[in-house]
Amino acid sequence: MARGDFVGLPVATLNSLRDKYVACLEAIAVAGASYSIAGRSFSRANLSEVREIIAELTLAIENASGTRIRTTYAKFGP
Repeated sequence: MARGDFVGLPVATLNSLRDKYVACLEAIAVAGASYSIAGRSFSRANLSEVREIIAELTLAIENASGTRIRTTYAKFGP
């Protein structure tokens, strides 16, 4: 998932993009319609890709706003 394509973009841009992809997901899942964002078309076949992009955008928003909780685990011994 997290490829980092959206890291570094302004939070307002990230929120706008996420809103567009959520609308895309709703259009595909509820109405079965195809949807276009910036010249790129999505259909029911792309549903998992749209969900993945929403997750990436959410992660980037959390990183940019400082709300993401990061956990590091230490492993001691063999």
